[in-house]
Amino acid sequence: MTSTPPSEQPLDQALRGVHEAWIRQARRFLEPALGPQADFWTRWAAVRYLDDEFRDCFDLERRFLAELRPLVAPVTAERLVLEADRVFRLRLDVDRAGRRRGTAEEVAAAAAALLDQLVLWLAEVEQGTVGLTRDILAAEGEMLLGHLEAAHSATA
Repeated sequence: MTSTPPSEQPLDQALRGVHEAWIRQARRFLEPALGPQADFWTRWAAVRYLDDEFRDCFDLERRFLAELRPLVAPVTAERLVLEADRVFRLRLDVDRAGRRRGTAEEVAAAAAALLDQLVLWLAEVEQGTVGLTRDILAAEGEMLLGHLEAAHSATA
């Protein structure tokens, strides 16, 4: 039995592992803030995660999507951009609410919505790359995918 050379790896497969690790990480930091009784420090930990690791991963993913844009159907590319914008706005909602006292319910609702949207968006990214292999990526796209893989290898 021969293995597939890395360059011929299906792109959706490569992304699935990256995305599963990212979702696990996001849940680990955000789920404690989902309870309406979460204290300020629990919410603050979620805000710090969103402001650091999450934002870095999100920025990498968006840059990677910019590289994918000419390789996927225009309607798919547009949908992915719109869904990324929703993730961005929801991250800001959690960030704003999480920095204030007395906002446990607001943070819980926004964090739940963010997790749901993140899962949806990442699944759509994977679906949009079905049938593509890594070898279709330009050098910048391959580099960004490598950065995404490295960023999530520690959380796998």
